[in-house]
Amino acid sequence: MTSMRYPLEGIRVLAVEQFIAGPLCSMWLGDLGAEVIKVETPGVGDPRRSFPPMLRNNKGDEISGGFMAYNRNKKSVTLNLKSPEGQRLYKELVAKSDVVVENLKPGTIDRLGLGYEVLKAVNPRLIYAALSGFGRMENLRGPYSDRPAFDAVVQAMGGVMHRIGEEDGPPMLAVAGTADRLSAMVAGYTIFVALFMRERTGEGQFVDAAMYDSTMLLNEAAISTYAMTGTVLTRGKDELYAPVGGFKVKDGWIGLIIPGEDMWARFCKAIGRPELTEHALCKGSQNRARNYKTFLKPIVQEWMERHTRDDVVRILMEHGVPAGVVQTSADLFTCPQVAARHMLVEVDDPVGGKVKLANNPFRLSGAAERTPSPPPRLGEHNTEILGEVLGYSSSDIVALKQSGVI
Repeated sequence: MTSMRYPLEGIRVLAVEQFIAGPLCSMWLGDLGAEVIKVETPGVGDPRRSFPPMLRNNKGDEISGGFMAYNRNKKSVTLNLKSPEGQRLYKELVAKSDVVVENLKPGTIDRLGLGYEVLKAVNPRLIYAALSGFGRMENLRGPYSDRPAFDAVVQAMGGVMHRIGEEDGPPMLAVAGTADRLSAMVAGYTIFVALFMRERTGEGQFVDAAMYDSTMLLNEAAISTYAMTGTVLTRGKDELYAPVGGFKVKDGWIGLIIPGEDMWARFCKAIGRPELTEHALCKGSQNRARNYKTFLKPIVQEWMERHTRDDVVRILMEHGVPAGVVQTSADLFTCPQVAARHMLVEVDDPVGGKVKLANNPFRLSGAAERTPSPPPRLGEHNTEILGEVLGYSSSDIVALKQSGVI
């Protein structure tokens, strides 16, 4: 049996998208071999095209670094979807596509008359993936379904912010874009499921990926703890495990978690305090958590501060206790494991030059890794897509441009 070169080779994706969640989802599909056609408004495009940092060449040309990070391996077509002619062209592309990825403000695409119910009549095999803040499926509508949402809003509402920060301080964000990135991954996973189902049924379907739903997964421990015990986990302290978190050492910080009794016994031996294994204040993870600040923290911190971060990791690992250095983004660029896993991918842009960006995390033994193409200029592929995919002549394309349709 001969394996496909790329897993999604032969799959065409239309991406009606902006900012992070939609573009990241479609970019990963492109990384895996799909032909991704980014549909943008003429003269405007994705708002992230103007997001910093801006990279410039010696001619003064510039490209947004914020756009580069989410738009490799795509083609750009400009269509005025508010015009009847633009809508007709879009439907012609839908008829020749497998997937639509869309994350416009709820209601926008339906007001244009280009929602799933319309498009599935054009292409019954179409898989339409809608990414939104609170979900778009009709039978799962809630009071927030029509609300727009950004990452910070959903992190707050999903309970993530309530868990992050100092005990007596304000709620804080996790890494910016966390909700966007997680919902992009959930959407991509569900698209794969829908493609698999289509192989069996011959029919497409609507994929509903809500940032709110995805973000609640990050808060699963707090949800299950409340359901089982009535305890509301909060920020600045952990009521389930100890030691846990970041620990200051001679030359930086390391991170670890001690989740159970076997691990606790190994940790005690590693720091030269085996008697703590049976200490009354340390029996059981929740007991250790309750007594951490008053009893355990000074003991653990004193040991940590006598060692370098490499020594701490080495000693703990020798005793079977997982631990890792708290790395900066600069550290990641020199990390040998990052290099071995190809988790930085170099994109060679005609304006920005060679830039290393985060790669996708998908690894398949029977598939090749795609050499990335740079993010497209606005409307760069109008002639290619309209001509080769839809069969329009050069004069037709010139007329569409002159009329403002593309």
